[in-house]
Amino acid sequence: MSADSEMERKIVDFLRQNGKSTVLIIFKEFGIIKSTANRHLHNLERSKQVFRSNENPPVWDLMEKKKNEIKHTIKPEQKSPTTRETRETRETRETRDSCEEIQEKHVTDLLKSGGLKARHIAKSLGLPRQTINKQLYIMMQEGKVQKCSKTSLWTLNDEESNESYNQESSCSSDHRLGSNSGLSQSFDVITELGEGGFGCVYKVKHKFDGKIYAVKKVVLTGKADSEVKALARLDHPNIVRYFTCWSDSENCTSNQVSNTSGSSSDVVTFERSGGEENDDDDDDDDDDDVSDEVTSGMQSLRVTADRTYLFIQMEFCEGGTLTTWINDRNFREIKRTTMDIHKIFYEIISGVEYIHSNNLIHRDLKPDNILFGSDGQVKIGDFGLVVHQTTDSGDPIERSNKGTPPYMSPEQKNGRNYDEKTDIFPLGLVWFEMLWKISTGKERVKLWPDLRNQRFPEGFCDSYPTENKFIKQMLSSTPEDRPQAKDIKETLEKFFSLDQNLLSQKTI
Repeated sequence: MSADSEMERKIVDFLRQNGKSTVLIIFKEFGIIKSTANRHLHNLERSKQVFRSNENPPVWDLMEKKKNEIKHTIKPEQKSPTTRETRETRETRETRDSCEEIQEKHVTDLLKSGGLKARHIAKSLGLPRQTINKQLYIMMQEGKVQKCSKTSLWTLNDEESNESYNQESSCSSDHRLGSNSGLSQSFDVITELGEGGFGCVYKVKHKFDGKIYAVKKVVLTGKADSEVKALARLDHPNIVRYFTCWSDSENCTSNQVSNTSGSSSDVVTFERSGGEENDDDDDDDDDDDVSDEVTSGMQSLRVTADRTYLFIQMEFCEGGTLTTWINDRNFREIKRTTMDIHKIFYEIISGVEYIHSNNLIHRDLKPDNILFGSDGQVKIGDFGLVVHQTTDSGDPIERSNKGTPPYMSPEQKNGRNYDEKTDIFPLGLVWFEMLWKISTGKERVKLWPDLRNQRFPEGFCDSYPTENKFIKQMLSSTPEDRPQAKDIKETLEKFFSLDQNLLSQKTI
């Protein structure tokens, strides 16, 4: 029995012996954090073992007790519904529940690719804004998503994280990073480039040399330490250049809304730049009624904590991300030649080959983490999840299922032991995205599961027969059947005639 199953069995036994309980009582009883208790309770709710009341905070109890109560409250003189009425009522309820589950799944799938505003989600799914707002606030109450009040971005909660603080507490609300951080003493903050529960990235100008840099501010943990060590040892034209780092203790105070989960993602989340013509308007002015309805009784509180932060100074990639490059093609009809696509992908593969040659696995390859320098050269970034392929003695290392779910390989998603071949799977998805136009978020949600299972949309195989063959190998469910990065690089050189003169030309 897995650890999760064992804990859920204990929760069921506790409710059976002690009766109705709140999540506060449950997580204190078992010595686990609130977000973990919520996750187990929602798993049990989905499996129809427990239910929750409409009280605030919700009270949890066993479903078997609810069934017994209903059974004993039926009066003998009550007329039982006909078989047809019962079947129609059940089918209607099941249809409604199924639609709600599908709707939540589509919202979740969209947010897995990065932070989005409510209106972007509504537009992508072709649903009314009010419907999406209500869904989002229900999911927030369940601890599944969170909203940054500053940017109006909705992001998924990482319920496996032990970093139980809201993303707003990791970044100052007005870019003031503390007088003792060393950042404000040596840099002028120009803008915030991205944020997430694990940290923030800022565009800064050095006060003395006058150059522009990117500085990533993260909570100092083992993962942050690994990221810095990886960046320091990697020196390649297709990898973001590392300059230096420093730590600082800072008192962090923020206003937060207390929801059922205080957990946060450990990967920096960038706002995807979508195909909307204008994203500058205030996003969520019209969702206050939904917020009040769903989150009534949720108290605003003040959180103050002393944390040690790590500041990582890197080169600033002013060419933007591959996400923007793809969206410009999908939504703004900017033309991309096949040769340009292959050149960019060749540089991506070159960077990944170098990472693997240094006994490292990136584990979070996706368009958001692939950037462009001022000369259009590819720069692979965000090494927050980097790990060694093996121990110093060559032994395999126990792995976790951290990463970005839509791009994770099957073995990484399942948390099994895996090697550098896990990086090849998302590269197959990235190559496909660069080649094939996906016009809407709804189309993407429908297409993605098929693509992950090597099923391509009609017309792709005819338009890109050679690429189709190699992408299919890269998306193999069996790691051993996927090619190495160096083999893919050789394939590009051989089949698409990528000589050094062509590779030196700009593509963006």
